[in-house]
Amino acid sequence: MITAKLGTVSHGTMRPEDLIPDFCWELRYLGHRSSELTAIEKRSNKPEYYDTEEAMWDLETLFNMLDEHSPDGAYFGSHPGDGSDYGFWVDESIEWDFDGLKVNDLADVPRGYRGYVLVVNDHGNMTLYTKTARKLIEHWAVV
Repeated sequence: MITAKLGTVSHGTMRPEDLIPDFCWELRYLGHRSSELTAIEKRSNKPEYYDTEEAMWDLETLFNMLDEHSPDGAYFGSHPGDGSDYGFWVDESIEWDFDGLKVNDLADVPRGYRGYVLVVNDHGNMTLYTKTARKLIEHWAVV
């Protein structure tokens, strides 16, 4: 499964007729394939569909599908500071709830350590890595 990049998918609207096509497009871009997604796309081609309860249920389903593509330590939903900005965002509680290794500098990672590493510097910038035997893999960084 392809993991999404952090950032906006749809901005400036909360209307199902705007969100559903944007969310379907993003899922296709991420390589998501399912009969459920195809069915939603087919239903969404009818203008009267957007005023139905079915559209609201489908919107919830699309949120769940997109959340499956969230990077580690992130989620799909509205931006904490802007309810009409939907995308992939770092969970605000990761700094406190993180259960991997948390350090101030990559030099502090023990040589034999394997797993997630969250680097939080003195300015509050965060970067999430996976430490393998051979390298560090960066998942995301936020400033």
